[in-house]
Amino acid sequence: MDCLECGGTYTENSGSYLLVDPYVGEIIVQGVSYHQCDNCGNILLSREMAQEIESERNKRIHETLNRFPIGDFISASETASILDISRQALHKNIRINHGFIYHIKFGPTTFYLKQSVQNYKKFGDGRFPLHLHKRISPTQYLAPSTPSKISVFYEVSQPPIKSTHSFIKQKLVSTKEYIYAS
Repeated sequence: MDCLECGGTYTENSGSYLLVDPYVGEIIVQGVSYHQCDNCGNILLSREMAQEIESERNKRIHETLNRFPIGDFISASETASILDISRQALHKNIRINHGFIYHIKFGPTTFYLKQSVQNYKKFGDGRFPLHLHKRISPTQYLAPSTPSKISVFYEVSQPPIKSTHSFIKQKLVSTKEYIYAS
């Protein structure tokens, strides 16, 4: 078989294949066969290999989303409200169903990752690199005699908000300044 890019010849290879996915990071597929061009290195994937990669990718997305705190997810009603569409349109949207907004299911109910919904509204694509979200430390207990628990927190690869922003400054307002309607 000839390469369409450079005219080289494809040869069949087998073994492990490393793929760097922009959203879940490195995926290593073992025990697969693929064709690689001798000249330019272009790779043709078999249907089985493509299904294996997609299966591993979906598994990683699901595992990563399950590590997010439940407070980071919103309901379908809230998602539809943010996107200014009906719930029916949300559930029938092909792009959203194909993963352009990260979501998880708890029983029959689907919850959407709020950051992903906001990215989708802003850019038309709610996906972002999930592999950049790292667990800093596992759940830890202070001491055997102390019953309080330190919960897991996440590090996000985004610049922190500087305290110079006006919305962070707090202003105490007296209740006398408000006029209540009766």
